[in-house]
Amino acid sequence: MQLDKQRTILRHDILKEEIHGTVIDGIKVFVLPKRGFRRKYAEISVRYGSNDNAFIPNDTGEQVNVPPGIAHFLEHKMFEKQWGEAFSAFAGLGASANAYTANNYTSYLFWTLENFPKALELLMEVVFSPYFTDESVEKEKSIIAQEIRMYQDQPGSRLFKETLSSLFLRHPVRLDIAGTEDSIQQVTKELLYLCHTNFYCSANTSLYMAGDFDREEALTLAAEIIARRDLKPCQPPARIRPEEPEEVGDNVRITMPVPTPLLQIGWKDVNRKDGRELLLREASVNMLLELMFGRSSSLFRRVNEEGLADRFSFSYEGWPDYGFAGVGVETTDPDKLMGMVFDEVDRVKRSGVDSKDFERLKRTLLGRFITVFDSFDTVGQLQMRLSDIGEDVFSYGSMIKELDLDAIMSGLDCLDGRRSVATIIADDGKRRSGPSSL
Repeated sequence: MQLDKQRTILRHDILKEEIHGTVIDGIKVFVLPKRGFRRKYAEISVRYGSNDNAFIPNDTGEQVNVPPGIAHFLEHKMFEKQWGEAFSAFAGLGASANAYTANNYTSYLFWTLENFPKALELLMEVVFSPYFTDESVEKEKSIIAQEIRMYQDQPGSRLFKETLSSLFLRHPVRLDIAGTEDSIQQVTKELLYLCHTNFYCSANTSLYMAGDFDREEALTLAAEIIARRDLKPCQPPARIRPEEPEEVGDNVRITMPVPTPLLQIGWKDVNRKDGRELLLREASVNMLLELMFGRSSSLFRRVNEEGLADRFSFSYEGWPDYGFAGVGVETTDPDKLMGMVFDEVDRVKRSGVDSKDFERLKRTLLGRFITVFDSFDTVGQLQMRLSDIGEDVFSYGSMIKELDLDAIMSGLDCLDGRRSVATIIADDGKRRSGPSSL
């Protein structure tokens, strides 16, 4: 057991919040003490997601290509052990467990009021002790195929998937996280072990704990449990990404039985960022989107008065190898609203944003940041992700405070109409399900 003497204490003097961090046998460990909170929370995040379909293992030096959806498939199988099913074991401890796969991460987590040490030990076993059989892998294929079909029938899920698929031409973010019914048929026990061996290693993993802890007791507990796993030093494999062109695909219209048409507009961001610049990019573009499409915006008031829609959804997601912005809406006239969105982007490019609106939104966002610390899981997910780019959850708040109008306006280059696509889902009464050009 190696409990790093180099401790990191992240502190916010106004919020009176602290996150304590260290490295234990290669695993980044973070503790958020929350006095007076009965529930305790733990999450292990592995830097391995659906985008990691091509990589070079350190032991061979030769590129490996695995089927799309295998990271999600692996997540499903990690709760199955030789002794039984781990979800039931968590329930027996009074803990509620879950897991999810994203494009760049896979996370395993639990909440509990009691038996935290035993639940944490079990979580470590789930993540670091794989057990696969040919029979269980074949059985899982039908379960995941059913899940894929279910999401295909959900208009909101389909809208986002089709937008990314058209926005990106080569990057694996264009693929469904769960894969396809065809791709998961290629998954084997051997491939699952290969992916686990390469990516589920200590240097590729973070542990976050939150609750009414004494920080030293929590770190000592984590160190003892990690030591029992006897994890070997490791280095994650080199990830291979295709070269993504600046061009985008075609607009798409899909026919599905929806009561009101759905519209999603996506913009590909070709301005690559990393570290603090990536965090600044994400904060500035998200703020820009809220100024243009939030409930206080002039466009929203116009749209709402005309009865076209009662809310926009919008977000920006940025990573070192890709980024995109999106605006979604349920609307009675998707074609008219699409034109209004692009007109609003052009207007802001010409005239800028109102400085008073900017300052008001800035105060609102700082208020939202304070409330984040009431959500253990949100803080943990932010902290584990930001630590990978040399930042932390508190630096996100300071970033918002530092933002000025110049930074906001610089985000407009992301919203280039030449790198945009639109997806519309509507019911034309013919019940077709396939995509077609708008």
